[in-house]
Amino acid sequence: MIYLTDLDDIKNAILDLTETDILWVDTEVADYATKKPRLSLIQVLAYPHNLDGERTYMLDVLDKSDLIDFFIKNIMINESIKKVFHNAKYDLRFLGKTTARNIYCTLELARKIPYYLLPVKSYSLKILTEYLTDFKDLSKEEQGSDWGIRPLRKIQLEYAKMDCVYLAQIYHKLSALEDKIKENITLEVLNKRYKEIEEEWLLLDSEMNYLKERIKEIMIDKNIQENDYFKVNSITRKTIKTDLQQLVKLVNEKNINIDFPITLTKAIQEELGNNLEDLNININTDTYYTLKSKNIENEHEE
Repeated sequence: MIYLTDLDDIKNAILDLTETDILWVDTEVADYATKKPRLSLIQVLAYPHNLDGERTYMLDVLDKSDLIDFFIKNIMINESIKKVFHNAKYDLRFLGKTTARNIYCTLELARKIPYYLLPVKSYSLKILTEYLTDFKDLSKEEQGSDWGIRPLRKIQLEYAKMDCVYLAQIYHKLSALEDKIKENITLEVLNKRYKEIEEEWLLLDSEMNYLKERIKEIMIDKNIQENDYFKVNSITRKTIKTDLQQLVKLVNEKNINIDFPITLTKAIQEELGNNLEDLNININTDTYYTLKSKNIENEHEE
């Protein structure tokens, strides 16, 4: 690892890093649970093939606002350098906020990948790394340790140097998955794949709906609010209705200022008949598209 604490050493390292096209960046924050969190470390990796973290730059910037500003000026707002983060919104709170440019977030990318390609329950760096790479059983215990102490413990530095390594690895894996969902596939290929899995999906979907409904009925009947798998939520909606003619009469008598458009349902339009022409109406036309499988519907109807 390259752990730097000297001001000049850190500045020189930052300037060296400006020579690359892409950087994998992470941060460690002291007092993160308080109203005044402090940026403690900036970890930067420029060598994605490094797997042991020994080429990770760790810049000690605790209470060194000038160095943080120097990093922001030379790295974060530099549009020619792509900066990869996981959960970039969090790190950008300390590294330039909205002034940062060319930011890439693996968390946001992971959320766009369909579940069938990325079947994980969480998009944390740990979960994604363990699923997509050969790194397993990662410990995140040091994440919540005291990053405001100095000197930092060796175990903290060992932990910090690896997050950029994990980040670089999942970045390439996620990018490959992104390419897969964006690849140019013919309609014929898509149709064929859909037909291959449609019947299986219908069976599973039917069973899932049945199971959920039966589980809900039993839990409600036995007054079970939650178990290891489910939680029953109840929603109470209160609806107040009145006669339209009474409402119109009240508005006129009390001179109440109520003026907003209402939707004329098909039933109301039929009641109004030709009188509809006497109203000042606005017509909004929306087009919605649905996709229905022709063959399987016909097969089930026969």
